[in-house]
Parts: sequence; structure tokens; C-alpha cells
Amino acid sequence: MQAHIDVQQRQRSKLTELGLGVSIDIVAALATSAVVAPYLRRFASVVVSKECVCLTLLSRCLNAVVAIIDRSIISNASGRMPLMAGLQDGFRTLATRPAVLARQPSVVAVFSVYAITYITANSSETIAISANADPLLPKFLASSTVNIAACVYKDKLLTHWCSLGPARPFPMGSYGLFGLRDSLTVAASFSLPPFLATMLQSNTSMSKTSCDSISQLALPCMVQFISTPIHLLGLDIYNNPSATAAQRAQVVRRDFIPSTLARMGRILPAFGFGGLVNNKTRTTLKHWIL
Repeated sequence: MQAHIDVQQRQRSKLTELGLGVSIDIVAALATSAVVAPYLRRFASVVVSKECVCLTLLSRCLNAVVAIIDRSIISNASGRMPLMAGLQDGFRTLATRPAVLARQPSVVAVFSVYAITYITANSSETIAISANADPLLPKFLASSTVNIAACVYKDKLLTHWCSLGPARPFPMGSYGLFGLRDSLTVAASFSLPPFLATMLQSNTSMSKTSCDSISQLALPCMVQFISTPIHLLGLDIYNNPSATAAQRAQVVRRDFIPSTLARMGRILPAFGFGGLVNNKTRTTLKHWIL
């Protein structure tokens, strides 16, 4: 009888720890997406370190940066506004009227995508570890499924908002290409950095923290050399439905370098610095609470 009670108590304790872990994952994800920054600042002395709060407050601006770059690339691809003009207009608004920019639908859409992606990645990892399973595959499958669906829908909205003329039905080819693009991004942002960090730590004299940081910052940027042409092709299928293969290849070649550099600039805060903020927040919260 006593053994049965002990088993029940251990099960309840494990479920309680799992519940706290998932709750921490959600808070960390929202902090990374900058929605709870004021609350984290208010309770910083109890819950998180000053360093974590500073990073979280910084991430509030990064959502707007990602939205500006996304919007500028899509506007450039549609012929509505050149890339540099779009970037200048967006950053001018960020500097002079940040409150106006924060309320724009594109910024809200970007926040929503990264909030739900980080919540899914964090929670799936915690649940897998609590079940004594390798979190790599569950984390990749869960976060990629959610991120692809959310990001494709976000880019569909941005394409409609930033293109010339009335909105048209979004072609299946663009859906498929955007999905492939985001699969590569999720793999480079969530699944591959731990592998690269382990390799760097084994073959160099760098510390674990340095290896983790380099991996988290470098891989999401490097994958843009592969994913940017896919992104540009998906946009061109929508913008120029009757274009030939040669015409599409010309568009991709023309916009490849500036768009790749711009997408590196937007992926670095989204999944590079964002990944570091997320990991730091999770680690600090778990140290204080669990």
C-alpha cells in the first residue's frame, strides 16, 4: 500500500515539474517575442537576471526590424518599392514613430509567428526530455510544422499587402516553396546548432558558451544562401504568374545578393539573437523556479 502511494506521489511530482517546465517554456518564448518584457522587468529581482531583462527588452525592437525587412523584400519583388527605399522608409518610421510601427499589421504578424514557434519548440523539448526521449526529432517536427504553417500564412498576408494591384488567390507553387524555405530555416535554427556546437567544442579550445553562440548565430544566416532563391521564386510565381522559367531565373539572379543579405539581417535577430535570448531566459527561469 505504501509503495503504491509512493508511486502516485512520484507521478504527481513528475507531472508538476513537467507543468512548471512547460509554463517556463511559454514565458521564455513570449519574452523572446517581446510581449512580456515590461512584466519581466517588473519582477526581475525575483525571477530573471538583469542581463536577461536587457536582452528581452532589446528583442522588442527586433520584431519591428524583421517586419521591416520582410516587407521591403516583398515590396521589391513585386515592383512596388525598391529594396533600399523600403528599408529606409521602415527604419525611419522605427526611429521617429516607433509606436505607429508597433501597431502595424506586419509587425503583429511577425510577433505572432515567432511567439508560437518558440512556444512549440520549447514545450516539445521539455515534454520529450520528461519522457526520457531524445528531444531532437520531436522538437524539429513540432516546431517546423507550426513555424511553416504560421510563416507561410504570414508571408501570404504580406504578399497581398505589399504587392501591386488587387489581391489574387495564392498559388500552390508559392505555398510549397515557402514551406520548403521554412523547413530549412527551422532545421538551421533549432535542430542543427547543437550538433555544430558539439563539433566545435570537440575540435577547438573554445568554451561551450562560445560554441553555442557561434552555432546559433551562424547557421540561420548561412542557410539563407539556399533559402533565399526559394523565397524569391515563390514570390515571383505570385507576382508574375505567366512568366517563363528563364524569366524567373533572371529575377532570382537579379535579386539574389541584396535579398540574401537582407534576409540574413532579418534571420539574425529572429532566430540567432532570438535563440540566445530564448535559451538564456529558459535557463534562468528554471534555475530560479525548478
